[in-house]
Amino acid sequence: MIKVLLVDDEEWVLEALEKNIRWKECGVDYLFKAWTMDDALQYFSAYVPDIVVTDIEMPDGSGLELMERIKEKQADTACLCLTCHPEFDYMRKAMQLGSIDYLLKPVEYEEVERVLKKLVGQVKARRAARAGGTETEEGGREGAAIGEEERLLHSAKEYIRMHLIENINVQDMAGSLHCSASHLMHSFKKSTGKTVIEYVTAQRMEKAKQLLRDSALQVNMVAELVGYEDYSYFSRVFKKETGETPREYRLRYRTEYGKE
Repeated sequence: MIKVLLVDDEEWVLEALEKNIRWKECGVDYLFKAWTMDDALQYFSAYVPDIVVTDIEMPDGSGLELMERIKEKQADTACLCLTCHPEFDYMRKAMQLGSIDYLLKPVEYEEVERVLKKLVGQVKARRAARAGGTETEEGGREGAAIGEEERLLHSAKEYIRMHLIENINVQDMAGSLHCSASHLMHSFKKSTGKTVIEYVTAQRMEKAKQLLRDSALQVNMVAELVGYEDYSYFSRVFKKETGETPREYRLRYRTEYGKE
């Protein structure tokens, strides 16, 4: 069962999201709504939702504070921010706290559904990996080794997602995951076909494309939000990966899809 908690101080926003999002098609089984951060925390404690979709600015506390409280509980909950505030500092903080995405109001329901389907898929994959780990523990050493590799891969990907805005060091990452750097690099390459650095770069480019499409942030700010302090270097990497500069990508996307 997939549980989602919607948090927004404006009742009409919650009603619009509840009415216009095709929750069942996104794989969501239970939907809860909260108007304040206190209510959200009570729902969280009672139901431990898999996904939290939250506004940033609320009268009694921000969505960022809510995400911090969730992170303190070490809950395996994914967060998605919906807000009318495109400020860089908000976006940076949300991503540092592990927000999967940051969509600006008025949101396009199709885009919310796209992100929700991705999050639901991630939740189910985590559960399958855990179930697989339990089964392999019962099935012997070979199965246990496979389950351990799956858990390591999942943890590594989660670490990368949570630290995408930062300078990711394989040695530090391995230490956080309680394994050697060589074991991490070997397992990651074997499972994904990519080195850790190649995977990090690919994830950063996907996030950059999403920000270029869905926000009006300056390109140098997009670069910072995906972990590049040097804009020129970011632009070179982006062009190498996509065949276009960031500005060319944004212009083509908005021209082709009418998002100017």
